[in-house]
Amino acid sequence: MKDSIHHIGRRGFLKGAGALASVAGSLEALQAAQKPGSRPKNIIFMVADGMSPSVLPLAEHFSQRVRGKGLLWRALIDRPEAARGWMDMASLNSVVTDSSAASSSWGSGSRIFNGWLNTLPDGTKLTPIASVAQQQRKRVGLVTTTTITHATPAGFAAVQNSRGNEDEIAVQYLGLVDVLLGGGRQFFEAATRKDRSDLAAKFRQAGYRYVSMRRELLALQSKPPAQLLGLFAQGMIPYSIDRNNQTELSETVPTLAEMTAVALGALASAPNGFLLQVEGGRVDHAAHSNDAAALLWDQLAFDEAIETVLQFAARHPETLVVITADHGNSNPAIGGKWAEYHHADNGFAVLARAKCSFSELIPKFGKKDKPASAETIRELTQEAFGFALTAQEAEAVRAAVMGAKNLCLNTRLDKTVGILGQAAGNHTGIGWMSTDHTSDYVVLTALGPGSERFAGQIRNTKCFELMAEYMGSSFRNPAMTADQARKYLRAAAMPVDQPHWA
Repeated sequence: MKDSIHHIGRRGFLKGAGALASVAGSLEALQAAQKPGSRPKNIIFMVADGMSPSVLPLAEHFSQRVRGKGLLWRALIDRPEAARGWMDMASLNSVVTDSSAASSSWGSGSRIFNGWLNTLPDGTKLTPIASVAQQQRKRVGLVTTTTITHATPAGFAAVQNSRGNEDEIAVQYLGLVDVLLGGGRQFFEAATRKDRSDLAAKFRQAGYRYVSMRRELLALQSKPPAQLLGLFAQGMIPYSIDRNNQTELSETVPTLAEMTAVALGALASAPNGFLLQVEGGRVDHAAHSNDAAALLWDQLAFDEAIETVLQFAARHPETLVVITADHGNSNPAIGGKWAEYHHADNGFAVLARAKCSFSELIPKFGKKDKPASAETIRELTQEAFGFALTAQEAEAVRAAVMGAKNLCLNTRLDKTVGILGQAAGNHTGIGWMSTDHTSDYVVLTALGPGSERFAGQIRNTKCFELMAEYMGSSFRNPAMTADQARKYLRAAAMPVDQPHWA
């Protein structure tokens, strides 16, 4: 009787369930496709880069404040259609992974050193999942708010001994990845490539449609081409908070959801299905900067992309959707009076007033040899965040801009972004443990055919094995144990000016 009541009331519940209302049909279609032993035709792998588990409840409450509804991802975790789990994301040389080793673990089924891409410490080149998909006559897409050649998208398709080789990564995509949407024009244009070759022209010659403006992308919605290269910034796609508050950016730069929709339209006609990775990459960058407002707005942009994906799945229920993160970052949390909804200074209400990211604001504070005055810093933060720093906080930020140290006993926060993050936290209630990656297990949610095997506690490398199997391939890459890799640790050292978490 209980099951019967649940079944009868389910559609009505979903339609009135806030964040889930727009995807009620998707959940029903995906649940119907979740038959024992079923395999998906399409795989969509979604990554909120650098999302600590603590970000989900923060984004849930922030979403309620600014969107009037909760977080879709958070709501999915409660649904019987969803497989739920945690994933151990350790790399081969550290319990704290970087994005390249994390994505490569999914992309090759092997743990590797931080900073590398699908390459073992002895130089053995691994076959990435994009190549496996191509061998199985499936099409491949990558969508991101970072440069399209950045660590996470590259982990599905590139093979390099350094994630910094973005010029070379761009070349490796040609003919392998059918749809590429994100930032990073600098790695495709002759004027900014190290070899001065016009790689964008080579993509066009190979049959790719090339677009660089939001309006050009949206014009393709009704009939997207089979092969598409869209690059909407020289470097990273701007933070959502900056895009939302600057008319020029909102008119020229697409959202993650918009890029995802066009990518799905381009891949949907693939007769043998497709593999698509979608990355909300700037969640990570905001966490590195201890920038709570920028982080939360980008998390909401990722949530909108989840909605786009699930709406696609309603029409194509033979689709497996995996939603996860690659590692935690700085572990933000809110506490005390700022979390009290009735309080006049509720932290989420304060955060909602912010109009720009730290990356837009900090350059206005001046330089080490010519910093702005403390009063100017107070005025700038008032304009940007809707609250003024105290005189003491402004002086501390000014000292950090000048390069002063020992402003904070936590050395991982003893820099301009860390000091500004602490100062802002006095007004928003958001605290941070560092400005770098953390070793947390990451949240894992999956829906659709084959999703049940993503439930529970799993190792990152299992994702490759499952995706390859679902594509009809038994291929496995070679791997190393941590003990076998120990003698190569010297090769894992990263240059001081190239931190592995970038």
